Amino acid sequence: MEKIGLVLEGGGVKGAYQVGALRAIEEYGFHFDGVVGTSIGAVNGALYLEGGYSKLYEMWKDIDTDTIFDVDPKYLKNIKQKDIDLDTLVYVGKCVFSLREILKNTHAKCSTFLASHVSEDTLRKSPLDYGCVTYDLTDRRPIEVMKENVPEGKLVDYIIASATYPALPPKVIDNKKFIDGGVWDNMPVNLIAHKGYKKILVIRTNIKDKQPQRKFDFDSSVEVRYIIPKVDLGKAMAFSHNRVMSFMAKGYGDAIVELDNGLADFLKKE
Repeated sequence: MEKIGLVLEGGGVKGAYQVGALRAIEEYGFHFDGVVGTSIGAVNGALYLEGGYSKLYEMWKDIDTDTIFDVDPKYLKNIKQKDIDLDTLVYVGKCVFSLREILKNTHAKCSTFLASHVSEDTLRKSPLDYGCVTYDLTDRRPIEVMKENVPEGKLVDYIIASATYPALPPKVIDNKKFIDGGVWDNMPVNLIAHKGYKKILVIRTNIKDKQPQRKFDFDSSVEVRYIIPKVDLGKAMAFSHNRVMSFMAKGYGDAIVELDNGLADFLKKE
């Protein structure tokens, strides 16, 4: 029975679109033999491998701006509502002058949040394939790796490294600095194709016109299908609960359309 692989593109908050799409795929009764991803796609892939849609939703339902960024929710609410009083202005001013510290704290907050949801032990024990992409800033080289090639005890670190947005401080692993794998390959179809997969579904976060920089490096025997947002989902780092819920709904709707128009047949195992 041929294996079917899943690829999850990076895209920050737009990763919520993938959550909705995977809900639809699960409702149709389809599952994958392996999953790879970059950035938020690497995080989503790990959670999906651990516990399917329910595990993904468990994390995403709690995400809001202050979940990701080191900001005071009280002043953030004032800014969103354009209720700018003197205290809010003072707070914004302090943020401007302490941006480096805010980015450092944001990185630590994100890392802690992700580590609390991803289990290396569960990923290791799973019979399913898993891989992610990050970039080694110290040695100036991409790291495209499946879980069996990651040193023991480092898998969650690599996932966090894959999702470390370039504006944030790098993730340090064994004295080397790593950043978001999206700088090299934001849609790592090559990684799972080189693992021997011939049928691959890609769930994107960007519209069709925004093509990834990396080119496919495999022969015509590999068949790739897509679920792609019909509209531009906007900025990757503009996290908010409302956007998360909206993107989930869009992903679910787009996936249903694709499933009813041939994707369901593609995902059936022969």
